[in-house]
Amino acid sequence: MAAMSLAPPSSRSPEPRSAIPGFRARLFGYSMYDFANSAFATTILAVLYNQYYAREIAADVRLWGHPVPGATLWSAWVSACMIVVVAAAPFLGVLADRRGRRIRWLAGFWIPGVICTALLYFPERGDWLWGGAIFALAYFAFSATAIFYNALLPEVAPPAQLGRVSGIAWGIGYLGGALLLVVNLLMLQKPAWLGFPAGSLRIQDCFASVAVWWFVFTLPTLWIFRYEGRQAGAGTADSLIRETRESLAQVRRTFGHLVRQANLRRFFVAYLLYNDGVQTVVTMASIFGSAELGMEPGQLVLYFLLIQGTAFVGSIALGWLADRIGHRETLITAVVAWAILTSWAAGVGIFGNALREYWILGGIAGLFLGGIQSCSRSMIASWIPPRRESEFFGFFSIMTRVASIFGPLLYGGLLWATGSLRWAILAVTAFFIAGGIVLYGVRTDRIPDERADLAR
Repeated sequence: MAAMSLAPPSSRSPEPRSAIPGFRARLFGYSMYDFANSAFATTILAVLYNQYYAREIAADVRLWGHPVPGATLWSAWVSACMIVVVAAAPFLGVLADRRGRRIRWLAGFWIPGVICTALLYFPERGDWLWGGAIFALAYFAFSATAIFYNALLPEVAPPAQLGRVSGIAWGIGYLGGALLLVVNLLMLQKPAWLGFPAGSLRIQDCFASVAVWWFVFTLPTLWIFRYEGRQAGAGTADSLIRETRESLAQVRRTFGHLVRQANLRRFFVAYLLYNDGVQTVVTMASIFGSAELGMEPGQLVLYFLLIQGTAFVGSIALGWLADRIGHRETLITAVVAWAILTSWAAGVGIFGNALREYWILGGIAGLFLGGIQSCSRSMIASWIPPRRESEFFGFFSIMTRVASIFGPLLYGGLLWATGSLRWAILAVTAFFIAGGIVLYGVRTDRIPDERADLAR
């Protein structure tokens, strides 16, 4: 640990050394935002609101005279939201880097995200339009904060230990999501343990709890990284219009750099493909469990608690492994595992008991869920020049959100066309296979030269 504290972010900031928290404090502050926002990723995006929207809010919807499955509408909202994120991410990243206020930009999207999440308490059956729109706004804010949060990673530790740090933070994030899921399970099944009369809490109360959790546990991050908001450039007198023009010009230059770096470009394509599969699985797994296997909300919470638990272990283990055998090799292992697991999910029940197999699948998948995302984040960080973190993580966010456009759309389209959730899941396997093939061609030995070229 002592070696890690020798690389404070003061090399990129005019703040006095005494004003910058030590490594442990920065790691704690960085991890706490993962702990906070994972509540949205689990309860809203992956476990409860998604299947509640598909099963209850968007039940019996007809468009142009034809019935539309709730899962198809849900996937459409996810994809539409991500199209907006893709358009905004590079601009937001560059503008934050130029002003040097990443932590303030994070806070600027965090507040409306919390408010929109709280509003998810209100949609009822038939409110599919505004219930989806409020979710999309909350999801946009959640995704935008990730640009500035990810860009804080190099503030925490030197490049040689980014895999470990990213894995720890991601693992703590899964712990946070799991803890709120425990609270949600008690709210639905044992409210008396929380001091509420039996039957007094509904699933909508679980959605409101996400807003409270996200708000409260983000506060330590904002406090610890408050120095980052006072970096050089924060007090520039340039007008917003001028900064906007300069930011867009920088986006064009950065895109030109990325296009010329064949190795980095190859990694981005691989990430787009395999993360497409991951994002689709995350947003659709509980819908599959509810519609195909008849799992109730309480069962789904327990199911995802299992996934959160194994994901916590997997994030830390794969982060440790990435620092030792390499990020590329670790990612290839995870991608192959995902291809096998999704193939099994499409035929779940082949060994006799579909529900039992689905539980086994969830436990194994969790090991690779956190690891594949944390390793991807730390690998892209190895390419990024100093003071360009938000800019490049903006493009990283683009790849993440582009993945969230096509995967759910394909899934929802196949479901509408075939009426089979299993065929829709099988199609996801192709994303992992294609992503693994492209990832295999990435040359990690070329990263230092590409990083130097990107800094010019």
